[in-house]
Amino acid sequence: MQQIHINRNQSRNRINSIEFDRPEITIPLVPGNECSIELPIINYGSPTHVYLSVSDELRKNVRFLSDNVYVANQELAPVVIKLPSDLSTLEGEIKVTTGYGSLTESFRVIIGEIPVESKPRSVIDVDERLGLSNYKQDRTSSRDDWDIDPSKNMDTNKREISFSFPDTFILPLLMMLLVVVILLATFTFNWVNEMYGALAVSILIIILMVYAVMHLLAKNN
Repeated sequence: MQQIHINRNQSRNRINSIEFDRPEITIPLVPGNECSIELPIINYGSPTHVYLSVSDELRKNVRFLSDNVYVANQELAPVVIKLPSDLSTLEGEIKVTTGYGSLTESFRVIIGEIPVESKPRSVIDVDERLGLSNYKQDRTSSRDDWDIDPSKNMDTNKREISFSFPDTFILPLLMMLLVVVILLATFTFNWVNEMYGALAVSILIIILMVYAVMHLLAKNN
């Protein structure tokens, strides 16, 4: 919000000088409504009286609760602002007077709806090939090269992760033969310790069972 500075430029021999943060302020307000604001008045010099008034355009719509403010250091000046229902905007000036009328400065006030700036339209990149006569043919060939059918991709992935085992009984037969040899060497010829022989036979049987289960799953997939 706007701030009013009094006596800030005394070093320049400007007694009772008046300055504003901005030359113009905008107060958004819907037609038929009113609001209240506070104008901070900051005094950098000796205590003084500050008089507030408005231009003729705002006389009926801007009212100061106190138009003669005594400012020692800093004071807030309450202002009630309303906008007639038959107007969308209202413009005028708020005047500030010091030095018992010797110096007056003003800033512009715009009351009403803030115009909405039109947003720039989004820029969309267009493929220049759309204007070519053979664009459709190029698109057709590109689809053939790169098939995005999800069902086909799923079949491909399924084939990639499926286990493949040779449809032969050579490996199971060899493992069964190895089991028989270990049993003979352990319990018939006593070439191997019974505990080790039994352990080896158990491991081979487990491997054989796992192999059979995986082979069955692979065939089902």
